[in-house]
Amino acid sequence: MKRGSARLLAVAGLALAVAARAEWRFDAAVDVTPAASGAFHHLEASGRAALAVSGGRVAVVWEDSRTGRPTCYLGIRDGAGAFRELAYGHGECYAPAVAALPDGRFALIWEDETGVNAALAGPAGIGSVRNLSAQGGQGHLARHPRLGLHAAWSSPDGRWRRVFRARLEAGAEGGLRASEARPADPAPARDDQMYPVLAATDSALTLAWEDRRHGHTVIHASVSHDGQAWSPPLRVSRNPTGRINGDLGRGTGAMRPALAALGGDRLAAVWLDKRDFLSGYDVYAALSPDGGASFGPDLKVQDSFGDAIAQWHAAAAGNGRGALAVAWDDERDGTPDVWLSWLTPAGAFADNVAPPPASGPGAQTDPAIALDEAGNLHLAWVERVDERTSRVRYALGGKIP
Repeated sequence: MKRGSARLLAVAGLALAVAARAEWRFDAAVDVTPAASGAFHHLEASGRAALAVSGGRVAVVWEDSRTGRPTCYLGIRDGAGAFRELAYGHGECYAPAVAALPDGRFALIWEDETGVNAALAGPAGIGSVRNLSAQGGQGHLARHPRLGLHAAWSSPDGRWRRVFRARLEAGAEGGLRASEARPADPAPARDDQMYPVLAATDSALTLAWEDRRHGHTVIHASVSHDGQAWSPPLRVSRNPTGRINGDLGRGTGAMRPALAALGGDRLAAVWLDKRDFLSGYDVYAALSPDGGASFGPDLKVQDSFGDAIAQWHAAAAGNGRGALAVAWDDERDGTPDVWLSWLTPAGAFADNVAPPPASGPGAQTDPAIALDEAGNLHLAWVERVDERTSRVRYALGGKIP
């Protein structure tokens, strides 16, 4: 068979496989913020926590350079209305993250010229700012119904970056009070700890982060049942440590964790993993039945059509009914598109779906997702129209197929 004919057959096979995939309904995309030439938009929250849903209200946070310097923005949408936009941060601002609170309110965390900061936000705007650390970034937030609101971030500590955490409480006039910052691991750091992420199950709070104590990046986690005492770090990712694959380095990399609570004490950890180093990073996940005290085997999330190329920006979302969705972007169809998978009743991940609003011509990247309690998927992403023009977009999807 000629090479051209074989390629045509392969393409036809791929088209049939894509056509056979389950359909996932999505509404048309709307702009969170309009496209702007020369203004580069970023959804770079630790754990991909750039989108949250509370009481029918949607919040998206991002950073862009329309003013000539990086500035953080909050976009809030009520129902089917347009997004209202608020700027915040002191000087240059980076990597904002958002967490849902009850009654349509949200908590924000970000890095700016004053360090790591947090604030409450709602229909009336953004409340007074609480500084959590004079240095650092990569902040993340989660609220537990019994244990309250907690924050985590990464700050320089001597030679290394180290993950810290603190409990936050609402103070006077919509402000925040913060407990003393404590390290996630009380043992002295032996290498960098970065990109922390929190999640709340019924009985516990779980904190995960990217850790280099083994000489290469792995995912570690710690659990608290009272918000004060935390378990010793537990290794989550099982990417190999030691010289493998032709004596290449100290081990393969696992990076940028995300956590999603699935109801009860079920929890999912998702990350980017380079154990198949020839194809770049893959999306992996591990499930916990006990709030992060233990995790099952590593599971590959993307299907075989994505195995030969690199995946980026993995995000995870769950809800109290046990649903789990995972999003990322890759170039399997020739241009960067957002892709989705979900956990099936059999405990495997479904064949991947490219949501129509976030795929096709141009570059659709950097997804952030949330699942509401009805099971609908909320999706935000960056669309790059050309090398100088980008915008942040949002679409509401139906229930997992």
